[in-house]
Amino acid sequence: MQLADWPRAQGLPKVSGVLKARPEDFVVEEVFDLEFSDDGEFDWLWIEKCGDNTEYVARQLARVAGVQPRAVTYSGQKDRHAVTRQWFCVHLPGKNKPQWVVPENESWKILRQGRHRQKLRLGSHRYNRFILRLTDLTGDLADLEARLPIAAQGFPNYFGEQRFGHGGGNIDACRQWFAGDLSPGRFDRGMYLSAARSLIFNTILAARVNAENWQRGLDGDVFSLRDSGSVFLAEIDADIVQRLSEGDIHPSGPLYGSASKVAVSGAVAQLEEKVFGEFADLCAGLLKNNLTMERRALRTVPKDLQWQQIDKQSIELAFSLPRGCFATALVRELIHY
Repeated sequence: MQLADWPRAQGLPKVSGVLKARPEDFVVEEVFDLEFSDDGEFDWLWIEKCGDNTEYVARQLARVAGVQPRAVTYSGQKDRHAVTRQWFCVHLPGKNKPQWVVPENESWKILRQGRHRQKLRLGSHRYNRFILRLTDLTGDLADLEARLPIAAQGFPNYFGEQRFGHGGGNIDACRQWFAGDLSPGRFDRGMYLSAARSLIFNTILAARVNAENWQRGLDGDVFSLRDSGSVFLAEIDADIVQRLSEGDIHPSGPLYGSASKVAVSGAVAQLEEKVFGEFADLCAGLLKNNLTMERRALRTVPKDLQWQQIDKQSIELAFSLPRGCFATALVRELIHY
């Protein structure tokens, strides 16, 4: 399907450029507080990769260790066409630590390792740290300079285009699966379900960006705590307004599923129900797969956003984002890329 060009908070940028002219222009690593127990059944490996996706490296680790792929876990998926550093975990019950030798001709390497009694679970890390280089910049560079400090205060928390596959292919495949015309494997099923929920979320966020209320509370909103993602209901009062302005809390949008205990009401519920109706086929398939409604912040605030000009046509950005937030959602607020 053709994805929408979801609206930007600051309107269309006046600068065009290139993101990831080379993989080295997009560096991301997990921020993880970790102290090994030096015993237990789990080998943790800090791996740098470039040109491979996370699932591929996990399968290679399973092959080296002589275990089933399900014995290898990680906290989050990382870009293929980038330099990424992340933790992997291999469950080795009753086995000594193997000799971790990266096969020849692989584009990943082990930077650090340790033994631990705890398993690495999905979503365990809190942040990702990014260093991005935007190159071949053309247009009104004063517009870019003006956008940077505004974006540092928060930007719409869209799911990035990579969530939807090339040309929105994950959504097309999801619809085929829901219609009974496709029988995907477990990994692909998870990817398609995530893409469907992300499309619904982005559409609701886009409507609120257009209405200019994506970062201020509305009656009936469910609010999300900064970083933790915990949600709560509250009436709009001076305290809520102040916490919103400080970035301590954010309005939230739905990750579709069956009704949960914390639910929106009023005009917010009407907007969300309208969008659910526009994607009735996806919503029905998500319910059939037993997903429960979750909430995601409509806004994210980059941590320690810094930028420097490299030359007349390129700048470098450095910042951290909570896990699950997309650096490309920040970049699209700054330039056409």
